[in-house]
Amino acid sequence: VLIQPGGSGGGQGRHLAEEGREKIREFLQDGGGVIGICGGAYLASADYSWSLNILDAKVVDRKHWARGTGMVEVTLSDGGRELFRSDADQIEIFYGQGPLLAPANRDDIEDYEPMAIYKTEIAEKGAPKGVMIGTTAIAKGRYGKGRVICFSPHPELTEGLDGLVHFAVEDVYRARPAAAGREQLK
Repeated sequence: VLIQPGGSGGGQGRHLAEEGREKIREFLQDGGGVIGICGGAYLASADYSWSLNILDAKVVDRKHWARGTGMVEVTLSDGGRELFRSDADQIEIFYGQGPLLAPANRDDIEDYEPMAIYKTEIAEKGAPKGVMIGTTAIAKGRYGKGRVICFSPHPELTEGLDGLVHFAVEDVYRARPAAAGREQLK
């Protein structure tokens, strides 16, 4: 499992260069798993020249990526509640200028499943209101034999939600072809 953390998705992508980005795609093709958090979700998208193109997602309102930081509410989908083993329909989570994701509708990448959708928003620094609400906050997709889970917000920086990253790691690990028949992770 590879975790691409927050920071600059563009910086990560440019530093990896095409050779490094291709190695990550090959890792996924062979059944590896990738978790992208904030900058790592920008990197995983299919929207920039430096993107990995491993999640069939575009970034909404690219102009206002620096829309501010703070707590937001997201609504978990049925798949999100199952993935994160949650009975809650909504959770409050820290947002730090992550991508507002929407389907890119690329034929060469399998469609992603929204695990959570933004219910509230941050619209500072000139960002228009009403854009963030309804966009994908957490997405789960497949690439080759591998699985990708991207978090636009930061569960690891939200008290009580760092376990969401653990559940995501378990999920992408279990999806590996080599994991078939193994006991579940404890």
